Amino acid sequence: MKHNVLKHFSVLALSLLLVSFQALAQRQVTGKVIDENGDAIPGASVIVKGTTTGTITDFDGAYTLNVSDD
Repeated sequence: MKHNVLKHFSVLALSLLLVSFQALAQRQVTGKVIDENGDAIPGASVIVKGTTTGTITDFDGAYTLNVSDD
């Protein structure tokens, strides 16, 4: 019984450590999509080139993306 508790605790600790490393390896990118007149473009797709990571701009044309340092 004591061995199982230690095993589960070790797995949990390792999982939390890996998640924290992943969070450290990311950056938050923000911006605003505008047209040639400087007007916001709501609903525009913003995608990180070469990935499937993306988002859509809000009503004011603003977006926020969490991207890896890679």
